[in-house]
Amino acid sequence: MFSASSLAQTPDSARLIAVFLIGVLLAALANYCVDRLGWIVRYRSPWRRFPKELSDKGATPRRTWQDYIPIWGWLAVSRFAFANNDVGARKKSVKRADSDPDKGAPWIFAHIPGWESRFFWVRPFFVEILFAILIAWRYAFWSSVGSGDAFGLTSSSLAGWAVETVLFWLALCASLVDLDDYVIPDLLMIPGVLLGLCAAVLFPVLTVPIAWPLDWTGENSTFSVCEFASYLLTSNGAVASVSNVRLFVGGSLSLAWTFWAFALLDRRFYLRLGVRRAFAIFWRRIRRSSLTPIVGVMWILGLAGIWLVVGKYALAEGLDRVVGINSLDSLAVSFVGLLVGAVLIWAVRLVGGAALGVEAMGFGDVVLSGMIGSFVGWQGVVVVFFVAPFFGLVFGLIRRCFNSAREIPYGPFLCLATVTYVIWREQFDLALKPYFDDPLFALGLGLVGFVLLGVLLAILRVVKALSR
Repeated sequence: MFSASSLAQTPDSARLIAVFLIGVLLAALANYCVDRLGWIVRYRSPWRRFPKELSDKGATPRRTWQDYIPIWGWLAVSRFAFANNDVGARKKSVKRADSDPDKGAPWIFAHIPGWESRFFWVRPFFVEILFAILIAWRYAFWSSVGSGDAFGLTSSSLAGWAVETVLFWLALCASLVDLDDYVIPDLLMIPGVLLGLCAAVLFPVLTVPIAWPLDWTGENSTFSVCEFASYLLTSNGAVASVSNVRLFVGGSLSLAWTFWAFALLDRRFYLRLGVRRAFAIFWRRIRRSSLTPIVGVMWILGLAGIWLVVGKYALAEGLDRVVGINSLDSLAVSFVGLLVGAVLIWAVRLVGGAALGVEAMGFGDVVLSGMIGSFVGWQGVVVVFFVAPFFGLVFGLIRRCFNSAREIPYGPFLCLATVTYVIWREQFDLALKPYFDDPLFALGLGLVGFVLLGVLLAILRVVKALSR
């Protein structure tokens, strides 16, 4: 059975090679998912079959066993791109059906979506190599943290590496799909949220926050959400009994989960149709949506899981217990990160839409940010939120130098900021701890930032109107 102890008995070089191969396979799976989840049908993946309508328009490429090998397969597939884009060969070719690509003769294919450039294979090729290197490098990092051996892992460090790998893989898929089609697939991000919450319960030490304020002054901090709930109850004149604390914590988490599940539904509501008709259409759309039963099942299972954790960990040792962070504390941190991440991008979406008159961000960015917050906690997602615009600025300047496209996908910048934060998490936490320890300061800074954002976007809208 695969475990940290069995992994430690494997030679160092064999371990690194195995981890690298795992990264290659995960990246190959990401390339496959990107082809399948995008809005525009592409056939870059060698695992796709060409439909009959493409075969009717001309010859289609012949697959070989080499095309299915990660990394090397993209070098093999590149032969089709060069043949399909060779203008000289296209002029010399007379009989397509008699041409054989394996013999080097000109082979002119039907137009295949996604193969519009002869360099279509370059990105997936480097994605598989670089992602595998990243995973192997992080494995070496967690190995050094987990034990004195340079490549041996303890159970906790192995879990940390595995959770981090899942987060990186989800970020990779979201980035590539968003770059291609300006959309972030909910089919991966919604399960990603569940994985983040489950990881918080199973491995509570991985989401330890910088501080969990016991009061608004930030003077008393604790990792125990039950102590926090007990403080709120006593401050409002209620009795902080075990049952009251469990009810308060479980109810709060259930309310947060219900809010998130409702946000995932088709919630379009048009008051211009009249209040009565708007409500009728609203409920009819929710009932008929194919997403509603899926979200409903997820909501019920989530509530059951929340109360199971609350019943097991909420003050199981009494109100005066002093222990380290447990699964309930970690789940609360993950929930707060989920909500803070989603609300931050949602607020930018509303402010940007009101200031510019157009949709500034899609709801996919909201789900992506919430998924990130469920893995890294609320402090981590705040750092990601402020670091992402720097990547966006660099990308925007480079893109303006090569084309005039105005739309820029924001998902990849959130993902790059996430990777940056996870890799240098300790440095970020140490530098920002004085600010996160004061909740009022952090809240005030956020409000001022959104006001300034709205003012700047409004000025930008006026400047664009005057320039026309």
